[in-house]
Amino acid sequence: MIKYLCLLLFFTNIALANNKEYQLGPGDEIEILVYQESELKTLTKLSQSGQVDLPLIGQVKLEGLSVQQAKSLVEKRYADGYLLNPDVTIMVRSYRPFFIHGEVKTPGSYKYQAEINLEQAIALAGGLKDRASGSHWVIWRGFPRQSFTAQKSSQILPGDVIKINKSFF
Repeated sequence: MIKYLCLLLFFTNIALANNKEYQLGPGDEIEILVYQESELKTLTKLSQSGQVDLPLIGQVKLEGLSVQQAKSLVEKRYADGYLLNPDVTIMVRSYRPFFIHGEVKTPGSYKYQAEINLEQAIALAGGLKDRASGSHWVIWRGFPRQSFTAQKSSQILPGDVIKINKSFF
């Protein structure tokens, strides 16, 4: 049973990482493999500036890129004087947390869980305070950050910042 759950989590993480809309960001832990170049294997987290430090090529900014875009960039950098036809694989090993603040009982950062929605995120944060709005919730997402009004069923992604506003009535 545990083996099944681990496989399910692994494939859910792969599906999220391969989602074209998912953008890498600070705190994501990624593994970078270069085919037939085992000494270039790297397990690292994106820094607060959105960069990783890779053997031979140094600092590479991956923040805001999809996994496919990051793969192409790293291949291009390795091809620029270091390797002939590099074949790079990038896998997200763990996702950055999401954040919730405002009118919840326990604001803060929370470990990302696959398929979590806003209602579940509010529950993780201890529920709404008495003065919380029942519907005026905002999620900030992406690079650059864009906001949208969220519903209970809105999907939460790694790095989301959720603001639960006060009710005025």
